[in-house]
Amino acid sequence: MTTKLSKIPTPRCFQCGKEGELEIPTEIWFAGIKKSQEGALIQDAFPTLSSDQREQLLTGIHPECWKKMFA
Repeated sequence: MTTKLSKIPTPRCFQCGKEGELEIPTEIWFAGIKKSQEGALIQDAFPTLSSDQREQLLTGIHPECWKKMFA
């Protein structure tokens, strides 16, 4: 069985100015959005995503840019 992925655009990164996107399994994306709308914190709504992925969803900051900012 193949997992369908959704390409989710993320906000523009204020460090590098580039837009980004994440590929997230569609089932996880819709379940997380539902939990978010019910008031869940992002780490509870998307527990299977890495902290880097959750940060990019919220702020748009790419993992590489985060490392440059806080090296």
